[in-house]
Amino acid sequence: MMDSAIVFTYSRAALGREKEAFEAFTESMAFFGTAAHDGKCGEPINIMGTTGHSFMIIPGAYDALSDLVRSDDFRELYTKAVFAVPDLGYELGAFGQGVQDYMARWARVGTELAFL
Repeated sequence: MMDSAIVFTYSRAALGREKEAFEAFTESMAFFGTAAHDGKCGEPINIMGTTGHSFMIIPGAYDALSDLVRSDDFRELYTKAVFAVPDLGYELGAFGQGVQDYMARWARVGTELAFL
């Protein structure tokens, strides 16, 4: 079930590293395209902002996405990309049913701790 996503945020390449940033973007599309083809995630969704702030969203199941971001290939690619795009970051988060599950857990734990 697709209930989670890796959401990358980034803006502009470091000055003088535009070529490396483009190469990292191309490699990331190939990496996630292959993972999508293999059923490990959904197809990458790119959102290019008009002010230079952009996003890449990789939908999928939480466990499969977690495996992807812990893989050596991902870590190598991400490290390379950060040198070219210093403000690159990502979050592994929930959507749809995943949000409902997260909020149910939050409410249960908050109640058990007497915060709610």
